[in-house]
Amino acid sequence: MSKALLLGNPSDAAIGEQLLGTTWRPGGRNWKILFLITGALTLLLISLITYTLVAGIGLWGNMIPVAWAFGIINFVWWIGIGHAGTFISAILYLFEQPWRTSINRLAEAMTLFAVLQAAMFPVLHLGRPWFGYWLFPYPSQMQVWPNVKSALPWDAAAVTTYFTISLLFWYLGMIPDLASLRDSAPTRRRRFIYGLFALGWNGKATTWRH
Repeated sequence: MSKALLLGNPSDAAIGEQLLGTTWRPGGRNWKILFLITGALTLLLISLITYTLVAGIGLWGNMIPVAWAFGIINFVWWIGIGHAGTFISAILYLFEQPWRTSINRLAEAMTLFAVLQAAMFPVLHLGRPWFGYWLFPYPSQMQVWPNVKSALPWDAAAVTTYFTISLLFWYLGMIPDLASLRDSAPTRRRRFIYGLFALGWNGKATTWRH
């Protein structure tokens, strides 16, 4: 016989407070330590990207006849991580596992961050990433269009499509959670912000159907 998940007979408000209360409380000592570690790693990433832009992508081993080197390795690796997150979320959804929600959130968020990391390398591989918008077919007075025989425009199209679909997949599943955060938010500004993202969700049967 499985153990009870809830002790006593708590109300819905008490359960919501227990689940969402940590969102509004300030981070403790461990949270601050982890924040400093991740902040330091982010600064290291920015420093290395800056160094790459200044010194050139020859640092990656890009020398004729080597065209991609370090860039393609990282691009494919991060895309693989993104596929893993999508696969985990989709499999749990298809098999209708009742405990999948928290794991789905983690897997879908992992997919989004992985796609963002992957998108960075084709742009840096250009050597002049400030011209990255040239990869997209936008109306131009010079009537210059991307070279569709190159892999770079297709990388941009694939990453943009993958990110858009993954973002919708992640966001639509979070709408009920955002509505719960809206209802329990301690300040008016937070209620307004979460209310915008909750899209008027109220938990009624008609809302679930649509």
